[in-house]
Amino acid sequence: MDYQYIIEGNELSPTGSYEKVAKDLRGQWDGENLKVENSWCDIDAHSFNFLDDMYVSISTLHFKKPVLFRSNRTQEDQPYFALKIGFTGTFHGDEDSHDFNNLGVFFYNSNQQFEVEYPLNTKCQWVSIIFSLSLYEKFMAANISEITKLIYDKNPWFKYFSLDIEIENLVRAIVFNLDKKRRIPIYFFTKPLEIIGLIREKMEKEANGFKRNIHEDDLKIMMQLKEQYLSDFTKQPNLSELSFKYGMSISKLNRVFKSIFDKPILQFYNQQKIEEAYRQINRTNKSITEISMDLNFTNVGYMSKMFKQYYGFAPSVLKEKKI
Repeated sequence: MDYQYIIEGNELSPTGSYEKVAKDLRGQWDGENLKVENSWCDIDAHSFNFLDDMYVSISTLHFKKPVLFRSNRTQEDQPYFALKIGFTGTFHGDEDSHDFNNLGVFFYNSNQQFEVEYPLNTKCQWVSIIFSLSLYEKFMAANISEITKLIYDKNPWFKYFSLDIEIENLVRAIVFNLDKKRRIPIYFFTKPLEIIGLIREKMEKEANGFKRNIHEDDLKIMMQLKEQYLSDFTKQPNLSELSFKYGMSISKLNRVFKSIFDKPILQFYNQQKIEEAYRQINRTNKSITEISMDLNFTNVGYMSKMFKQYYGFAPSVLKEKKI
């Protein structure tokens, strides 16, 4: 694809990238906030640096022409790790939104080539936490485990995590902290450290589930599939159409997708819907029946059955706890 613009650079030293974007797209960069507004793109990105070992950014992006993000580093750069957390839809209280294109947590090391093709005509929001190996060693207790081996593994690796309620609450705290009237600056440091700690706990449970040596083209294509074709919870993806679009048999398409996201396409899609049902029960005043209809479940009984299978309790239990 021909891109209108490509954003790239070393993620642990992003200042140069912000300056270049501001210059190329006639925006403004003041050392903390990047603002670009023109006929085909809106960018509002905030970046905070701590100890030269961690960069935290909060970005709201809307593109009308194709734009690609590409991580870029040299072998001489120090190792780093990237947490990209996507959030959309009901996360900001928009109960009528059905677009959840980048929802989830993407974790990879600096040897993994990572590209994101941003969706057209869709607002997407990201919190990025980029931290060095030295920061991890300073703030995360060292012990000999599978995680230690993984952190020091020089092979490219990647892992997707769903956006659970604990991480979501911390992300909300980071985003709300952008309001300068009620800002607590240290939150931009402590909340990301808490997220790193939660991811470390997940890593302990799923150390063998990390994907090593994923081909960058496979990762890019499957990210595109997830973001552009699994984002509308009111319409189940058509595997035959996806098979034709990507030039793969359905079985190969499922196999490649599963190699990155742990589940075949429809199973992953249904899990996303159940997790969104949890969010809407927890965050909105909708009835369980309304949520079932909005997310296009066959009926409320079917949604309740799937919900209980996934969480171990019925959606009505969560609703009662909220009340």
